[in-house]
Amino acid sequence: MTAATKPVHNSIKPGRWIKSTCKMCLHSCTSRIHITDDGIVNKIEGDPSNPSNNGKLCPKGNSAILRHYDPNRFKQPLKRTNPVKGVGIDPGWVPISWEEAFSIVASELKKSIDQDPRKLICSIEDFQKMNTWIWGLSFGNNNCFNSNGTMCGGAYHPANGYIHSTFAAANDAKHCNYWINNGTGDGFSSHLHAAAQSNWVAKARMERGMRMVTVEPRLSISGAKSQEWIPIRPATDRHFALGLCQVLIEAGLCDYEFLKKDTNAPYLAGEDGYFVRNAEGKIYVWDAIDNRAKLWDDPSIRDFALEGSYTVEGKSCKPAFQRFRDILDADCKPEQVERITTIPAATTRRIARELAKAAQIGATIEIDGRTLPFRPAAYNYYRGAQGRKMGMQANHAYKMVNFLIGSIDTPGGHIGVTLDDKWEDFNHIVPGENGQIEGIPHQLGHVPPFSYPSNEFHLFSHFPVGVHPPHLNLEVFLNKQKYGIEFDPDVMVVCHSNPLWAMQGPRTKWFEFMKSMRFVVAIDIIPTETTDFADVILPTTDALESWNMTMIEPPHTEGMCLRQPATEPLYDVKSEEDIFYELSERLGVLESYNDMVNMICGFDHSPNLMLERDKKYTDKEIARRKGLLWNGKDLDWYIEHGHSVTERRPDKWYRPWQGMRLLFYIEDMLVQRDKLKAKMEELDVPYRHDWQWDDYSPLPTALLDPIHTDEPPEYDLYGIFFKDIQINFGESLTNPWIKDIVYRDPVHTALLLNTQTAAKKG
Repeated sequence: MTAATKPVHNSIKPGRWIKSTCKMCLHSCTSRIHITDDGIVNKIEGDPSNPSNNGKLCPKGNSAILRHYDPNRFKQPLKRTNPVKGVGIDPGWVPISWEEAFSIVASELKKSIDQDPRKLICSIEDFQKMNTWIWGLSFGNNNCFNSNGTMCGGAYHPANGYIHSTFAAANDAKHCNYWINNGTGDGFSSHLHAAAQSNWVAKARMERGMRMVTVEPRLSISGAKSQEWIPIRPATDRHFALGLCQVLIEAGLCDYEFLKKDTNAPYLAGEDGYFVRNAEGKIYVWDAIDNRAKLWDDPSIRDFALEGSYTVEGKSCKPAFQRFRDILDADCKPEQVERITTIPAATTRRIARELAKAAQIGATIEIDGRTLPFRPAAYNYYRGAQGRKMGMQANHAYKMVNFLIGSIDTPGGHIGVTLDDKWEDFNHIVPGENGQIEGIPHQLGHVPPFSYPSNEFHLFSHFPVGVHPPHLNLEVFLNKQKYGIEFDPDVMVVCHSNPLWAMQGPRTKWFEFMKSMRFVVAIDIIPTETTDFADVILPTTDALESWNMTMIEPPHTEGMCLRQPATEPLYDVKSEEDIFYELSERLGVLESYNDMVNMICGFDHSPNLMLERDKKYTDKEIARRKGLLWNGKDLDWYIEHGHSVTERRPDKWYRPWQGMRLLFYIEDMLVQRDKLKAKMEELDVPYRHDWQWDDYSPLPTALLDPIHTDEPPEYDLYGIFFKDIQINFGESLTNPWIKDIVYRDPVHTALLLNTQTAAKKG
């Protein structure tokens, strides 16, 4: 080999490493950032000391360099000079000073807020900074134009709140041996902590031989890498899960001890769906041995009946388990499910039996001195399986598979994942009535009281179970008279959000909605479709220039992750905290805003960390307090260590509700339905008879999704959409490196059609 052809080692330039946290999605993988001696960031990689992502980052994490050095970044405050607004229309930006920018924004917002705070709409969507999300609440304003909720967890998060009292859920990759993925890329290409979960799942498959089964319409990455891919007709996943449940019950392949002692499956439900109670409100069960009704906590109960029909307090009733079985036996036998899903009945039966066998019902395991049920099999799912109408019932159906095999919150099973514990001893479980856990469907805060006409432009108070429905901003905008809205939103604050790109609905109508705003301020890093409608740009620091402390939905682990600046800001930009505190002071809501931050960050749990109401705080000061709240460690400790992440404490991870009963049967769905109906009747809401009530069910049913009943027969194909790891969340497709990866894969650049279907259609 000649000198001219000899390989040259591409060594990294001299410099230093700092520890930080990725912000290219909402999750919190920690990283190592290399900065050269001349101050250039030239490498980002995973932090091997973090047991969550174990030194791994997904492509988005590596691409944060180009977010930092993107030549399209907003470099100073800007003011519009072109009055014509629209996507792709040059706003005619001219640079202005920060003082002029704040003066304009505060003045324009104040004009509307002084008239009616409801005239403000916020689209604040930096998920790693909940302390900015809640800024609108400082004015008593609940309007929301964030794209989250409609696209991911509109039903998913409330369902987890009811079943686990958590924000999310994931299978326990540390112990699971049989993993079903339905409509998700968990462990391969998407969802919770993709880099971390992929690592955990890969270890489980390679080291323990964990079996993966993927159920979804397309051959996804998860499907391609699983031992088995089961194609399914779109929007029928719920029926497949119910088919599994029918087989499990019919064959007696259930964890009956778990159902009787740890859930409300034995509670007697009347014909109206409500539990049968005595005069003091205590719920009845049936003792199968003594053959009579007893109160749920009667110490003389010898055996809880799960099946049968009884009369108690003069009411015909059945155990909740029997109510569920009646649904399954009537409409969910595998042959019936096959006609709906296209999945062969034999496949449904086989998967049910494989799952039950793998669950090892009756087995136990000792962890940290506790003897726990060991159920190394679970049904996992996400947006593809439930992100549509009837979503609550879909979520409940998947949970029911895990209920029947006893794998809810057990080692190897399907585990609730909290959003952010805030402090080490945080207990997310709240005791409820009659021995049950308190179902908390709204994990991000309470729903405002019902109002008609609505005090929220997107009708938030009309949804006592679901999360924010921001897509309804357009429905109300186009039909304001129908909904009786008494105010006209005319100012909008957008922060790290691009709803025009992410929100469902006709683009041109959304453009009209944006044009109806008298004034729009965008707090962002780069131009987007939404910033094209802004009147003023307030540019922010990026993740390599700012501070934060975060813990977002980590499966298997817990602890705070520090984000710290790798460089000084490249341009004349400010942190989100600097911007919102300045606006709060100018608008006279500084005290109210600090109250909101104390609440959302949990500082009110520790009085010495509470923000003083009349002071402004930096991103660094907020981050420091969050670290102190978690484990008492100050910022210097976090700067040295980067994070306080450990594997999740088993007592918080496995059966944290021990001694309470889980909600197999969600009676609160009926309670919320009937409360809403009563309020609508009382206020004579004109559209109450058209409201959708079918999803308010305490049990999942076999009702077909509307896509299978409401569409004209000439539409003989189903349109679905999906996202892989590179293109979920708005940080991604504005990044040239990510765009290059994505557009090299034809899966992401065209409509996909089954080859046999394409041949039939010529």
